[in-house]
Amino acid sequence: MDQDRKRNARDTQPLIPAETLSRRAMVAGTVLTTAVAAVLPLSNSAYAQTTGQDMMAFLLLSEALTNVSRQSLAPELTPDPKDILNSDPGVDPINIKSTYFNWLNAHAAPASLAKLLQIAKDNRLSPNDIIAKVSGSDDDTKFLGRSIVLLWYLGAWYDPADLKSAATSPGSLHGPVKSQVVSSKAYTQGLVWQIAGAHPMGYSNLQFGHWSRDPRDPNNSAVLFSPAKS
Repeated sequence: MDQDRKRNARDTQPLIPAETLSRRAMVAGTVLTTAVAAVLPLSNSAYAQTTGQDMMAFLLLSEALTNVSRQSLAPELTPDPKDILNSDPGVDPINIKSTYFNWLNAHAAPASLAKLLQIAKDNRLSPNDIIAKVSGSDDDTKFLGRSIVLLWYLGAWYDPADLKSAATSPGSLHGPVKSQVVSSKAYTQGLVWQIAGAHPMGYSNLQFGHWSRDPRDPNNSAVLFSPAKS
Protein backbone atom coordinates (compact mmCIF):
# COMPACT_ATOMS: atom_id res chain seq x y z
CA MET A 1 0.00 0.00 0.00
CA ASP A 2 2.88 2.39 0.85
CA GLN A 3 4.47 1.60 -2.50
CA ASP A 4 1.21 2.40 -4.26
CA ARG A 5 1.00 5.71 -2.45
CA LYS A 6 4.57 6.58 -3.42
CA ARG A 7 3.93 5.62 -7.03
CA ASN A 8 0.72 7.67 -7.13
CA ALA A 9 2.54 10.60 -5.58
CA ARG A 10 5.20 10.45 -8.30
CA ASP A 11 2.56 10.23 -11.03
CA THR A 12 0.62 13.22 -9.73
CA GLN A 13 1.84 16.58 -10.99
CA PRO A 14 1.38 19.57 -8.70
CA LEU A 15 -0.86 22.41 -9.81
CA ILE A 16 0.99 25.41 -11.25
CA PRO A 17 0.76 28.35 -8.87
CA ALA A 18 -0.86 31.39 -10.45
CA GLU A 19 2.20 33.59 -9.95
CA THR A 20 4.39 31.28 -12.07
CA LEU A 21 2.25 31.71 -15.20
CA SER A 22 4.05 33.74 -17.83
CA ARG A 23 2.48 36.70 -19.58
CA ARG A 24 2.84 34.85 -22.88
CA ALA A 25 0.82 31.89 -21.51
CA MET A 26 -1.90 34.23 -20.28
CA VAL A 27 -2.13 35.98 -23.66
CA ALA A 28 -2.25 32.63 -25.48
CA GLY A 29 -5.02 31.43 -23.20
CA THR A 30 -7.02 34.59 -23.78
CA VAL A 31 -6.70 34.25 -27.55
CA LEU A 32 -7.82 30.61 -27.42
CA THR A 33 -10.81 31.43 -25.23
CA THR A 34 -11.85 34.23 -27.59
CA ALA A 35 -11.55 31.94 -30.62
CA VAL A 36 -13.69 29.23 -29.00
CA ALA A 37 -16.32 31.75 -27.94
CA ALA A 38 -16.49 33.07 -31.50
CA VAL A 39 -17.53 29.72 -32.96
CA LEU A 40 -19.85 28.54 -30.19
CA PRO A 41 -23.51 29.62 -30.13
CA LEU A 42 -24.45 32.20 -27.52
CA SER A 43 -26.65 30.98 -24.69
CA ASN A 44 -29.50 33.26 -25.80
CA SER A 45 -29.16 32.60 -29.52
CA ALA A 46 -31.89 31.01 -31.62
CA TYR A 47 -29.73 27.89 -32.03
CA ALA A 48 -29.34 27.37 -28.30
CA GLN A 49 -33.04 28.02 -27.68
CA THR A 50 -34.13 25.56 -30.38
CA THR A 51 -31.79 22.87 -29.10
CA GLY A 52 -33.00 23.37 -25.52
CA GLN A 53 -36.64 23.23 -26.56
CA ASP A 54 -36.06 20.05 -28.56
CA MET A 55 -34.49 18.40 -25.52
CA MET A 56 -37.39 19.53 -23.34
CA ALA A 57 -39.83 18.21 -25.93
CA PHE A 58 -37.98 14.90 -25.84
CA LEU A 59 -38.26 14.81 -22.03
CA LEU A 60 -41.97 15.65 -22.12
CA LEU A 61 -42.51 12.97 -24.75
CA SER A 62 -40.52 10.45 -22.71
CA GLU A 63 -42.39 11.35 -19.53
CA ALA A 64 -45.72 10.68 -21.20
CA LEU A 65 -44.67 7.43 -22.87
CA THR A 66 -42.79 5.91 -19.91
CA ASN A 67 -45.04 7.32 -17.16
CA VAL A 68 -41.90 8.40 -15.30
CA SER A 69 -41.69 12.06 -14.34
CA ARG A 70 -39.37 14.34 -16.28
CA GLN A 71 -37.64 15.27 -13.03
CA SER A 72 -36.65 11.62 -12.61
CA LEU A 73 -35.49 11.42 -16.21
CA ALA A 74 -33.52 14.66 -15.87
CA PRO A 75 -32.58 15.11 -12.19
CA GLU A 76 -30.99 18.54 -12.72
CA LEU A 77 -33.93 19.97 -14.66
CA THR A 78 -34.89 23.52 -13.67
CA PRO A 79 -38.50 24.26 -14.67
CA ASP A 80 -39.55 27.53 -16.27
CA PRO A 81 -42.87 28.51 -14.65
CA LYS A 82 -43.95 30.48 -17.74
CA ASP A 83 -43.31 27.84 -20.40
CA ILE A 84 -42.04 24.34 -19.72
CA LEU A 85 -40.35 24.26 -23.13
CA ASN A 86 -38.00 27.03 -21.98
CA SER A 87 -36.88 25.05 -18.94
CA ASP A 88 -33.24 24.17 -18.42
CA PRO A 89 -32.83 20.39 -18.86
CA GLY A 90 -29.64 20.50 -16.80
CA VAL A 91 -26.57 18.30 -17.01
CA ASP A 92 -26.44 15.59 -14.36
CA PRO A 93 -23.34 13.40 -13.83
CA ILE A 94 -24.74 10.55 -15.94
CA ASN A 95 -26.74 12.63 -18.42
CA ILE A 96 -28.32 9.59 -20.04
CA LYS A 97 -31.01 11.77 -21.62
CA SER A 98 -28.43 13.31 -23.94
CA THR A 99 -27.07 9.87 -24.82
CA TYR A 100 -30.54 8.74 -25.88
CA PHE A 101 -31.41 11.98 -27.67
CA ASN A 102 -28.16 11.93 -29.64
CA TRP A 103 -28.77 8.30 -30.56
CA LEU A 104 -32.24 9.12 -31.86
CA ASN A 105 -30.91 11.98 -33.94
CA ALA A 106 -28.38 9.61 -35.49
CA HIS A 107 -30.58 6.52 -36.00
CA ALA A 108 -34.26 7.48 -36.10
CA ALA A 109 -36.06 8.66 -39.22
CA PRO A 110 -35.78 12.48 -39.06
CA ALA A 111 -39.39 13.06 -40.16
CA SER A 112 -40.80 10.70 -37.53
CA LEU A 113 -38.66 12.14 -34.75
CA ALA A 114 -39.67 15.66 -35.77
CA LYS A 115 -43.35 14.65 -35.60
CA LEU A 116 -42.95 13.21 -32.11
CA LEU A 117 -41.16 16.31 -30.84
CA GLN A 118 -43.84 18.54 -32.35
CA ILE A 119 -46.58 16.49 -30.71
CA ALA A 120 -44.84 16.97 -27.36
CA LYS A 121 -44.48 20.72 -27.96
CA ASP A 122 -48.10 21.17 -29.02
CA ASN A 123 -49.41 19.15 -26.07
CA ARG A 124 -46.77 20.00 -23.48
CA LEU A 125 -49.30 20.50 -20.68
CA SER A 126 -51.02 17.13 -21.10
CA PRO A 127 -49.20 13.77 -21.08
CA ASN A 128 -52.50 12.06 -21.91
CA ASP A 129 -52.88 14.12 -25.06
CA ILE A 130 -49.30 13.30 -26.05
CA ILE A 131 -50.04 9.59 -25.70
CA ALA A 132 -53.27 9.91 -27.70
CA LYS A 133 -51.59 11.84 -30.50
CA VAL A 134 -48.68 9.40 -30.71
CA SER A 135 -51.04 6.41 -30.75
CA GLY A 136 -53.06 8.02 -33.54
CA SER A 137 -50.04 8.83 -35.69
CA ASP A 138 -48.80 6.99 -38.75
CA ASP A 139 -47.02 3.69 -38.16
CA ASP A 140 -43.50 5.08 -38.56
CA THR A 141 -44.10 7.71 -35.89
CA LYS A 142 -46.05 5.42 -33.57
CA PHE A 143 -43.48 2.65 -33.59
CA LEU A 144 -40.65 5.13 -33.07
CA GLY A 145 -42.49 6.09 -29.90
CA ARG A 146 -42.37 2.45 -28.81
CA SER A 147 -38.66 2.36 -29.58
CA ILE A 148 -38.18 5.34 -27.27
CA VAL A 149 -40.00 3.55 -24.45
CA LEU A 150 -37.71 0.52 -24.84
CA LEU A 151 -34.70 2.82 -25.03
CA TRP A 152 -35.46 4.29 -21.62
CA TYR A 153 -36.44 1.03 -19.95
CA LEU A 154 -33.81 -1.29 -21.41
CA GLY A 155 -31.05 1.01 -22.64
CA ALA A 156 -31.31 -0.77 -25.99
CA TRP A 157 -32.37 0.28 -29.46
CA TYR A 158 -35.15 -1.61 -31.18
CA ASP A 159 -35.59 -0.47 -34.75
CA PRO A 160 -39.16 0.80 -35.30
CA ALA A 161 -39.44 -1.24 -38.50
CA ASP A 162 -38.66 -4.43 -36.58
CA LEU A 163 -41.22 -3.55 -33.91
CA LYS A 164 -43.80 -2.94 -36.62
CA SER A 165 -43.09 -6.31 -38.22
CA ALA A 166 -43.37 -8.05 -34.86
CA ALA A 167 -46.73 -6.38 -34.19
CA THR A 168 -48.28 -6.81 -37.62
CA SER A 169 -46.77 -10.16 -38.66
CA PRO A 170 -45.85 -12.07 -35.51
CA GLY A 171 -45.71 -15.30 -37.49
CA SER A 172 -42.72 -13.97 -39.40
CA LEU A 173 -40.56 -13.87 -36.28
CA HIS A 174 -37.93 -16.55 -35.87
CA GLY A 175 -36.73 -15.43 -32.46
CA PRO A 176 -36.70 -12.29 -30.35
CA VAL A 177 -36.79 -8.87 -31.99
CA LYS A 178 -33.27 -7.69 -32.73
CA SER A 179 -31.86 -5.03 -30.46
CA GLN A 180 -28.64 -3.15 -29.88
CA VAL A 181 -27.40 -1.91 -26.51
CA VAL A 182 -26.72 1.78 -27.01
CA SER A 183 -23.67 1.99 -24.72
CA SER A 184 -22.23 0.57 -21.52
CA LYS A 185 -23.76 3.53 -19.68
CA ALA A 186 -27.16 2.85 -21.18
CA TYR A 187 -26.86 -0.80 -20.17
CA THR A 188 -26.54 0.19 -16.52
CA GLN A 189 -29.12 2.99 -16.57
CA GLY A 190 -32.19 1.15 -17.86
CA LEU A 191 -35.28 2.16 -15.88
CA VAL A 192 -36.23 -1.48 -15.52
CA TRP A 193 -33.36 -2.09 -13.09
CA GLN A 194 -34.10 0.92 -10.95
CA ILE A 195 -37.82 0.28 -10.81
CA ALA A 196 -37.20 -3.34 -9.80
CA GLY A 197 -34.60 -2.27 -7.24
CA ALA A 198 -32.14 -4.66 -8.87
CA HIS A 199 -29.09 -4.24 -11.08
CA PRO A 200 -27.88 -5.54 -14.44
CA MET A 201 -25.57 -8.52 -14.62
CA GLY A 202 -21.94 -7.60 -14.09
CA TYR A 203 -22.64 -4.19 -12.61
CA SER A 204 -23.82 -2.72 -9.34
CA ASN A 205 -23.33 0.51 -7.45
CA LEU A 206 -24.78 -0.99 -4.28
CA GLN A 207 -22.78 -1.67 -1.15
CA PHE A 208 -20.88 -4.89 -0.43
CA GLY A 209 -23.21 -7.76 0.50
CA HIS A 210 -26.26 -6.42 -1.32
CA TRP A 211 -26.74 -9.77 -3.04
CA SER A 212 -27.81 -11.35 0.26
CA ARG A 213 -31.04 -9.34 0.23
CA ASP A 214 -34.08 -9.46 -2.01
CA PRO A 215 -33.99 -6.91 -4.86
CA ARG A 216 -36.68 -4.89 -3.14
CA ASP A 217 -38.55 -5.21 0.13
CA PRO A 218 -42.20 -5.92 -0.78
CA ASN A 219 -43.24 -4.12 2.42
CA ASN A 220 -41.54 -0.92 1.32
CA SER A 221 -44.15 1.33 -0.27
CA ALA A 222 -41.68 4.06 -1.23
CA VAL A 223 -41.91 5.09 -4.86
CA LEU A 224 -38.58 4.99 -6.64
CA PHE A 225 -39.77 7.23 -9.45
CA SER A 226 -42.37 9.96 -9.44
CA PRO A 227 -45.07 9.05 -11.94
CA ALA A 228 -45.92 11.50 -14.68
CA LYS A 229 -48.82 13.79 -13.86
CA SER A 230 -51.82 13.58 -16.14
